[in-house]
Amino acid sequence: MDAVPLFFAYGSCMNETSLARDVAGFRFLTPAILTGYRLGFTRYASRRATGVADIVRQSGGRVEGKVYYVPDFVGLDRREGHPIFYRRKRIRVFLVRERRWESVWAYEVVRKQREYVPSRRYAMLIWEGAAVLSQGYREQLRKKLFPNGM
Repeated sequence: MDAVPLFFAYGSCMNETSLARDVAGFRFLTPAILTGYRLGFTRYASRRATGVADIVRQSGGRVEGKVYYVPDFVGLDRREGHPIFYRRKRIRVFLVRERRWESVWAYEVVRKQREYVPSRRYAMLIWEGAAVLSQGYREQLRKKLFPNGM
């Protein structure tokens, strides 16, 4: 395991109230940018009754999120259903505050399905957690999360 375990959140884990239910001792470090991917909702979570967030490879794509320090991945692995529903994988993101690239962990849906519309409740978790992201990305995110308006 890494000396400093870093985690890239791009969905409901950006909402720190939600994240704190499953992960103790995390600390927000910086907004970050993942290139070569887009944000998707490629899995239906029946327990939550919603489409859930995923990173999907796409040339020219961009996903903004938040990088956290986490003491370990036990709570996150459980929350994300690793390795059955999501798999934890290494990605490289650009750390906005530090202005450098870093290898971090993220979760990606294992068996991608069709695109689902997130529930309003799930979309609000993401939206509230995205407050520190760039204005341009938040505008794109708003349109994706709330296609019929907020």
